[in-house]
Amino acid sequence: MKLHSFIITLLCAVTFAACNKEDIYPTFAFDENGECYTPDADYISMEEFNSSVVGYGWKHVITHEIDGNGKCSTKDYYEDLIGGGPSQYYFETSSSLKEYMYVDAFPAHGYFTYSYNYEEGNRVSQNGHLVMRIVSLKEDIMKIIEYLGIRADGIKIYGYSTYKRMSSEELTKVQNTYPTDLSNIKSLTTSINDEVNIISGNEFEFDILSYNDLYSVKATNEESCEITCNGDHVKIKLLTNGAYITVSDRFRHFEFSLFSTDEEMEPKGTDIYDLSYSEVVFNKNMEFTEPSENRSLSYENSSIETTTRDGYAGSIISHYNRSYMLVVDTDKKARLIHLQNERLYLKELLPKETLQTLIEKGNGSSISYKLELTTADRRVFQVLPFKITYKE
Repeated sequence: MKLHSFIITLLCAVTFAACNKEDIYPTFAFDENGECYTPDADYISMEEFNSSVVGYGWKHVITHEIDGNGKCSTKDYYEDLIGGGPSQYYFETSSSLKEYMYVDAFPAHGYFTYSYNYEEGNRVSQNGHLVMRIVSLKEDIMKIIEYLGIRADGIKIYGYSTYKRMSSEELTKVQNTYPTDLSNIKSLTTSINDEVNIISGNEFEFDILSYNDLYSVKATNEESCEITCNGDHVKIKLLTNGAYITVSDRFRHFEFSLFSTDEEMEPKGTDIYDLSYSEVVFNKNMEFTEPSENRSLSYENSSIETTTRDGYAGSIISHYNRSYMLVVDTDKKARLIHLQNERLYLKELLPKETLQTLIEKGNGSSISYKLELTTADRRVFQVLPFKITYKE
């Protein structure tokens, strides 16, 4: 009899647990527009919504992602999520909703305020788009279907979330924790259009066009330049050839490089690196030769390697650092090229338009370059010569 009673009790417990689990993780469906819903949701009238939801803050407890088959994951959606977190809600009025959140892109703790409608089917929407759909509302616990975002493949993400009504003290704490009005964050814009700026001389000026609160302008290496800010106008004076500048405000930043083609800005006495070859010759069939060794070179695949000279210990450029080479021709036209594994590829240094120009000029025409090696923080530290000649 005792065994029989134990088995009945165990079966009842299993059945009760199964019912509870089904109650916690219901099965959901999707309508013809791909919007998630559950046909078993409790009906919540406008009167009940206004009396039990409006005027209160709602604190996030847990969220379970809903898959494409309408099943809930048993894992908390935010447990391992990087760069995001759950929202907290405050229904200010029957038409105004505040959503408090952390935005990693800025980064900032803040809120959005938007108008909403409460519609048939327990649906809370903004401009027709689903914000949440209430599944159940019991005392101070609200369970909802929540629109979480959209993946790169276009699939919408929905979650089954539990929220708890906040006390007035808890709401005040949330408001203090998320103080920034995210809808008023401006873009950080400047009069600079390029990430690489090459000038003659050593002075450069630009304007800060829009920013949030205050802005700052700093060089990665403070010894590379002098920076003067006067209102929204910025002046930079290069002290060495090359500087890496960051413009920042509370939420955003913009980075750019600054170089000069002025010969007086070139470094003096640097004797660290050699090039594997410093001259090439080519013919009308686009066949390339390195003259000193009389070896053929592939235009598509050959590279110029940078090697440290004898007696120098250490390395300034390497594949561990993002290193560059400033290429300056005799007309002081310049461009910055990223070194790949400490190498400069021939096709990057010598574009086909340049080769065609030499062919049109005729036999013996050539271009000389200054190949200016730069550190990871964009300062030129050594200048090496290079020459390309067309021969028929």
